[in-house]
Amino acid sequence: MKILFTCLFAFIFTIMSAPMIFGSDSDDYAPMKYERENMTETMRISRGGQLYDNWWKTSADVEKPTEDHPLWKTQTDNKRSGYSTYRCKECHGWDYRGKDGAYSKGSHYTGFKGVYEASQKMSIAELEGVLRGETNRDHNFTKFLSQEDIADLALFQKHGTIDLMKLVNTDTSLVGGDISEGSSFFSKNCMTECHGPTGTSINFGTEERPEFIATVANKNPWEFIHKVRAGQPGTRMSSGIINNWSDEDIVNMLAYSQTLPTEQPKAGLIDQLLSMFGLGEKEHVGNAHTEHRGFGPKLEQ
Repeated sequence: MKILFTCLFAFIFTIMSAPMIFGSDSDDYAPMKYERENMTETMRISRGGQLYDNWWKTSADVEKPTEDHPLWKTQTDNKRSGYSTYRCKECHGWDYRGKDGAYSKGSHYTGFKGVYEASQKMSIAELEGVLRGETNRDHNFTKFLSQEDIADLALFQKHGTIDLMKLVNTDTSLVGGDISEGSSFFSKNCMTECHGPTGTSINFGTEERPEFIATVANKNPWEFIHKVRAGQPGTRMSSGIINNWSDEDIVNMLAYSQTLPTEQPKAGLIDQLLSMFGLGEKEHVGNAHTEHRGFGPKLEQ
């Protein structure tokens, strides 16, 4: 018993001396700042992906609309309102297929087309024109997005969207995916500073209805892939696009993430001892980064 306690206290001392612990403070999630002239094309593609996800969170100075998008009145199935109706992903889907993809049914259905096929046929200039309302005046985003925003969003549509039908089946099952390889990749890139060993250090939901990595990985693998590739708006989450992670890397990590818990695991003896010293895995509820805006993923060293 004496040896056991000696080992436990030695472990705690080691953890206390370590520079990093699971679940950093909220300010550690704030996006890093990059000068526009120093941004590479891959950084701009990643930023475009974040704009596609949530442009108000990505572009720090933009006004947030409160009314419905002008085109929203042309559909009656999706009951969302306000800013949600302006998010690209709400009309065109996390898989970029719109009415022909994962949003072909359910509460997100709108009947609007996706952007993937158009991105394969149209030039970047033509895609920018669509965002400026040149093909449909009700699709004009210039009131809210700067020319840089529109340029990056079009660049993502052209060079950042991928055919997710090759990675995820319509029933959310994966095409391939190596859990063992995904575990190693997750440990290297996601565990230490952010999500912890069980993927539950950050709760995207609420205490009553928690949402962790495994929740998203199982219920919406297309969203998982998009956010892993582009990063999370308003945070310094790494971007697979910038870091040149392959589709295989991401699907492997997705396969592993689907095995993680969807509820906060009960604390074991070591966790209880660490908590006595204010250490260990911290849970941030409702996103630790809700107060942050802008683009600035952490870059690999």
